[in-house]
Amino acid sequence: MADLDDLIAQVEDEGLRSQLKARIDLLTRQMKFGLVFERHLPESIRAFNAIPRVGDTVQLRADTAGGDEYFVERLTKRRAHLVSTTTGESLDVTPRQLVVVKRFGDPAFPALRPLGEVRRHPDRPSHPVICGENFHTLQLLRYLYRGCVDCIYIDPPYNTGAADWKYNNRYVDEADRWRHSKWLSFMEKRLSVAKDLLSPTGVIVVTIDEHEIHHLGVLLEQIFVGYLIHTVTIVHNPKGTGKYNFSRVNEYAVFCIPDTGDNVIQGLPTDEADVLTGKRTVIHQDQAEDDDDPGDDSDVEELVDADEAADWPFPTDERDDWELRHARRRGGESSYRHQRPNSFYAIYVNPTSGRIERIGDSLALDDVADMNEVDGLVPVWPIDKEGNERCWRLIPSSMRQLLDEGRMVLGQPSSDGRSWTINLWYPKTKRKKYKTVWWSTQHDAGTHGTTMLHRLLEQRNAFPFPKSLYAVRDTLLTVVRDRPDALILDFFAGSGTTLHATALINAIDDGNRRCILVSNNEVDAKMTRKLLAKNHLPGDEHYERHGIFHSATKPRVEASITGIAPSGAPVEGKYPDGRPLADGFEENVDFFELVYLDKDDVRDGTQFAAIEPSIWLMAGGVGRRNVSDPAKAYEIADNSNYAVLFNRSKFATFKRALAGRSDVSHVFLVTDSEADYAAMCSRLPDGLTTSMLYRDYLGNFRINTVEAYR
Repeated sequence: MADLDDLIAQVEDEGLRSQLKARIDLLTRQMKFGLVFERHLPESIRAFNAIPRVGDTVQLRADTAGGDEYFVERLTKRRAHLVSTTTGESLDVTPRQLVVVKRFGDPAFPALRPLGEVRRHPDRPSHPVICGENFHTLQLLRYLYRGCVDCIYIDPPYNTGAADWKYNNRYVDEADRWRHSKWLSFMEKRLSVAKDLLSPTGVIVVTIDEHEIHHLGVLLEQIFVGYLIHTVTIVHNPKGTGKYNFSRVNEYAVFCIPDTGDNVIQGLPTDEADVLTGKRTVIHQDQAEDDDDPGDDSDVEELVDADEAADWPFPTDERDDWELRHARRRGGESSYRHQRPNSFYAIYVNPTSGRIERIGDSLALDDVADMNEVDGLVPVWPIDKEGNERCWRLIPSSMRQLLDEGRMVLGQPSSDGRSWTINLWYPKTKRKKYKTVWWSTQHDAGTHGTTMLHRLLEQRNAFPFPKSLYAVRDTLLTVVRDRPDALILDFFAGSGTTLHATALINAIDDGNRRCILVSNNEVDAKMTRKLLAKNHLPGDEHYERHGIFHSATKPRVEASITGIAPSGAPVEGKYPDGRPLADGFEENVDFFELVYLDKDDVRDGTQFAAIEPSIWLMAGGVGRRNVSDPAKAYEIADNSNYAVLFNRSKFATFKRALAGRSDVSHVFLVTDSEADYAAMCSRLPDGLTTSMLYRDYLGNFRINTVEAYR
């Protein structure tokens, strides 16, 4: 578009120029530039645990292909009178034959119903594992954890055309000419909500193969504006697969990393540097590298002789722990002025004393660097020998801090005495940057994915194509290695490998990382046909136990944490460090099912029991889930860290009771009055996280409007 504007500006005829500009403006309003796809609104899901009511949209349970939808006109305990939303024809059935359809565009108020727990450590927080549609679950998690998640790792459907995922309750296969568009619409909704969950330094990692890698990359660029996107190739099937032309051995992990101006991915310890590249040869040996791209040899200037430096900013016996680096960025990535405008400024040198005296302010992009002396000081700009305007490593405030700490070193002057090499003292890195191709025998999805799952569940084919446990572990470590209290989310949980990997990492460094898993309970098409033939309908217990969550996710998590297989026998095998799988992990897990509440019931305060598991998780999932009595004036959980005031007239008593519980971090106040809520918050001790029930809960779940995910 910029080129068109320049060309139009060259048209001398003012009338023609005006007409051309108007036509271009019209075109740009009608056409989107970037990734263009049909968003297929509205998406819907079948909510089997929602009780049908008059006015609901429903389908027949037996119609697993997502057939006609009906409006519930009349309803009794025995009969439901329906009207087709497409043909207007009437139908009478029993309520058992119905399933409520939740459209993405209709209000929905999700909550969590407990499905069991695993307790192996009294002090560790719990990992929540949720069975439910992941878009609605993400909306609930946004209420609980907005801005708190350190790492999102997802392995979404690869859209291979093999009918491995559903859109609007129908499997999408290669015969569907809209399948790429549907996949993008499906992913856009979920990724847009997931972005709100990330902390300021949070990273999202999406694994994918060649079927959608290019579409995904553009979609991520559009959603995660201001993030750096890196693609890592992971060899997960060394034997190779594929029908035509090439034998594919790899898949991709796409990292979206916030551009903080520094490394968010801190790298591998040097003693683990080769762990991701398999057996290395001379060709693969690491070359000397700067922490930026080294650039051309012509750009490498002579460093000051560190051993002759007079004023080291560290004790003499620590000299081997420090190194000098160029103050100017020299590589090809993010080293130019237009890429980092805040890092283009003058560093002022006193030519008489040979010392750096002052750090200037950032220069606006359209301003010209002033080469004149200021107060007898010579300005040094980050401009290379070819005259390219580069940038310094740091913004002015950070550079001033290094100057105050004595960590800036003036090198040799240029031949005209008007420029100097400027260097910075840095602690020597004990990490090596991750490479973008990982080739490790531990990442073999057959041995460490399928076979591992067989050991845990004592059955084959429990879940198609599970990830290697160690590929997931190594991917998570890129982000959470130095975050022992990290919060991790996987909302395409599949067989539960991500929680297993999180527990494995915690066991290595005694961390307290928490992992949230979300999985639906889809039953594959082949098993569905068998169950329907025996009159087992979706939503029935016998049918649902064959779904992903109940047949793979939940039992895999239980087996990996307890070390006990479903049969009661110890899980066979060992981890690479020799630790038996049968030892399990000292972790706690709570299992939940996503359910839907009635808004009026929530507002009336009759659904607190359904909401309490969510507020327990919001408070960190600490201790045991409490079962509070809303008939009381207040409740301070005995075994957790939150408190609820039900009767605001008892606030003074509630406040006195809180004074004896220094462990309480979250307080929930039930009131309809903004003024009362503000007044109570002002009288509570500092440092408490407060929430207004039920306003905050209901306000969050005006979620399914179109605007909520555009």
